[in-house]
Amino acid sequence: MIRRGFTLIEVMIALMVSGMVATLAYAAAQAGFDTDARVSTYRDGVARDGVVRAILTDALRHQVDGVRGGATVFTLTDRSDADGRAADSLDVVTRGVAAPLGASATWRLSVWRAGDTLRIEGSSLDGAAADRPPFSMRLDGVIAFEVRTLGRGLSARWQAQWRDDDVAPDAFALLFARRDEHPEPLVVRRGLERAP
Repeated sequence: MIRRGFTLIEVMIALMVSGMVATLAYAAAQAGFDTDARVSTYRDGVARDGVVRAILTDALRHQVDGVRGGATVFTLTDRSDADGRAADSLDVVTRGVAAPLGASATWRLSVWRAGDTLRIEGSSLDGAAADRPPFSMRLDGVIAFEVRTLGRGLSARWQAQWRDDDVAPDAFALLFARRDEHPEPLVVRRGLERAP
């Protein structure tokens, strides 16, 4: 007897094997896409984190000194977000050097956390010149933002507050922690590259 085709059982086994191979191929491709998306998100987060750190370092290094009894140049306040979590809020007057601040303009830079986003906004104090538009940045995934200041004088210690809003502190330590990362504080001394 000569067979001319496949039996029903052989066809069903072939379909099951083909389905399993297709499922495995799809799962492998999907895992590759997910990994690519996670790597891109991490890379974008690290790049944005680097930009935020560079802008804050530049702004704080070149903060306006201020004069006792003069205009406000540095304000550090505690505020609570919508969830009731405490976070610091920082407002400084600066003459940053690098973009977007520029070397000649005086800027007011505000930094605060709203929910899980660190927000940075800058506006020129030298008038509404077209070449100095305000800017805004955000760093997502920030679960904590703390600022410490180092006062003037020989007995200066790191403080969680700053009462003299007309004079700038000598140094700043900013800590913004993101999810699943160990925070590395950003320590900046005015006029110096970076504190040890």
